Amino acid sequence: MVSLNSFFTRISRLDSLDSWIKIFCILLGLVYILSLGASFFWIFDLFRHFMVQYVIVALVFALCAALRKQWPYAAAMLVLAFICGFEIASRIDYVPPPASIEALAKDKLLKVIVYNRKYTLTEHQAMVDFIKAENPDIFFILEANKTHSDALRTEFKTNYPYQVLMPKENAFGMVAASKTPFTFKWKTPSNPKIQVLDNFILVTRIHPKGSAPINFFALHAPPPMSPKLFAQRNADLEYIPEIMNSKLKRPETNVIVLGDWNITPYSPFFSQLLRDTGLKNQTTTRYFPPSWPAGFYPPFQIPIDYILHKGKIRLVEKRLGPSLGSDHRPVIAVFSFEN
Repeated sequence: MVSLNSFFTRISRLDSLDSWIKIFCILLGLVYILSLGASFFWIFDLFRHFMVQYVIVALVFALCAALRKQWPYAAAMLVLAFICGFEIASRIDYVPPPASIEALAKDKLLKVIVYNRKYTLTEHQAMVDFIKAENPDIFFILEANKTHSDALRTEFKTNYPYQVLMPKENAFGMVAASKTPFTFKWKTPSNPKIQVLDNFILVTRIHPKGSAPINFFALHAPPPMSPKLFAQRNADLEYIPEIMNSKLKRPETNVIVLGDWNITPYSPFFSQLLRDTGLKNQTTTRYFPPSWPAGFYPPFQIPIDYILHKGKIRLVEKRLGPSLGSDHRPVIAVFSFEN
């Protein structure tokens, strides 16, 4: 049996491109296989979030292996790219955008923005200008500190007089503002059973003219970078359907659930949330818009910021805004509802 030291000695002596191609192909396949155990171990769950990157890298490795006539490895990488591509495609709920605004003439529109505005940022003029230009009906700012609250009070008190201000000096504050009065405002710990980090779920309700009430649930879940944070993030997501069931009396109620959840659609915990709530993770593009990390190019970004919905509202548009200095890009969604 080859000892561990002998193995690493052989690796260090490799000078063949063919050998390195084989090793990288094997490692990529192993990482994907380990990701299938995401339900059981936090590191394996981290591996689940890079399906798009696996497709890209597998195709590159397949090309390299083919050029070197390593046909079994080239075939294996093509199979892996197909499997990961199928996982991506099977989760996309694509909604074709309307051909024109005239097609929505009989409907009213509701624009919603959620934006993780990095809590270490204290100058917010770019954010203020962005929100004024987008002119949403309601918006939520995550990682809000006192300077975010001050910006809302001074810059938006006329156009957005209805505000919820819950800033913190860490990454789990939140503020929200609406053109329409809040008919309900309530905050609960994100999950009373597990509170490694002190975050919360903000529950609000507005009643736009011509529509049934629309209920909002906003959450910033912790990044799953340790076993305890992994457990809290999952518990936070599991708590959303419980909160929805306690606050909503009818299944057809209009609901929008949004926030930065530090999870991608490829995680089993995300799929479970959709099953437990009936929420739709729809897009008007044929891919999930990647929102983090904003400073990277899109092929190296992942989607972890969301606006999900259910009820009698219909998605018209979903897109990303500019990062404006944050490590996240805002998510912008437009919904229609009949008069």
